[in-house]
Amino acid sequence: MPHVVLTGTESTYKTRLCEALSEWLNVRSVPEYAREYMQENKLDVTALNEAVFTTIATGQIEQLRSNGYYDVHAAPLLFDTDGVTLAVWAADKFQRVDEEFSVVPQHLHYLLCAPTNRAYDDPLREDLTRRTELHQRYVDMLDAVNASYTILNEVAFEDRLLEAKSALKSWGFTPRD
Repeated sequence: MPHVVLTGTESTYKTRLCEALSEWLNVRSVPEYAREYMQENKLDVTALNEAVFTTIATGQIEQLRSNGYYDVHAAPLLFDTDGVTLAVWAADKFQRVDEEFSVVPQHLHYLLCAPTNRAYDDPLREDLTRRTELHQRYVDMLDAVNASYTILNEVAFEDRLLEAKSALKSWGFTPRD
């Protein structure tokens, strides 16, 4: 079974979905490195510069590697973001293109969370007014790398969770005992 990556703009239920789907499927989830790093180091978005981004990107890529992201034979996992997020972030904030961020193994399926829900303020979010524009960048990126993905459009979390479960079932994912 392939891995599943939740991706998309800020405040679109990615983390909550990752946790709920992990419980439903009874598979491990891998959290977003950037949020952990920023919280651990007591940083907010005003501290984000290219050096901090590089540290986060290095940590995210290492976290992917150490959790079997690139291994087609690894047990299925859920990832709360991956290199696609880094690629969109780097291009948007630093006009930087790094090929390593956009390497997408063919055994991944993406759940791309659309910005149809209400955004929630958080000190680690800075682009809540640009979610539609950034969402299109995710679509463009996933199309460019020929990734397998489903866009989750439901507004309410519970409806989006059902939409995600339906997508996973269509890909052959079923809850494990």
